[in-house]
Amino acid sequence: MAAGPPASRPWFAYSLDLAPVIARERLPGLPPIPDVLEGELAEALDVDVVYDVASAAWGGKVARLVDSPGRKLPGMLRRVPPEAWDALARLESAMAGATEARPVKVRTFTGAVLTAQAFTPAAPTAPAQGLVSESFLVTLALSAEQAGLSPEHVERLQAEARIVQALQKAGPGALAPSQAPGKKE
Repeated sequence: MAAGPPASRPWFAYSLDLAPVIARERLPGLPPIPDVLEGELAEALDVDVVYDVASAAWGGKVARLVDSPGRKLPGMLRRVPPEAWDALARLESAMAGATEARPVKVRTFTGAVLTAQAFTPAAPTAPAQGLVSESFLVTLALSAEQAGLSPEHVERLQAEARIVQALQKAGPGALAPSQAPGKKE
């Protein structure tokens, strides 16, 4: 009996990977983008993002996926052929330092629940200094809009970018350290 083609791997995109072509405009040296951009809207369950990973490429902190019981994170579920997985991993690493793939439970908007892989930066070994990257947040909001995520989610991302921009204009003494963006109490 002949074996069929290898099964595709489910991949949950929630960050710049929603629309990597937009990230390429900011980081022109990105590796080639695999042809896996079609997918379906979905949400990862029991996870959220924190902005606590320093990125020299983005000039500030970028998003990292963390466990967060009861939370839902909108994104895109895509099927990746096995031969494209390594190229996807290189792209994720170059876009935002997302070097780890981890399983997440995903619910599609048709109601199906499955396990997918999501890329995330590693947890920092020491607290990152500075603000969340404004350019990262702007690019993230554009990527979410391009991918067709809900207007509410896109508006929230845009508001976060405006807050960071206002803080940067206000200067380093604008917030006490316990109030800095990216800190969750």
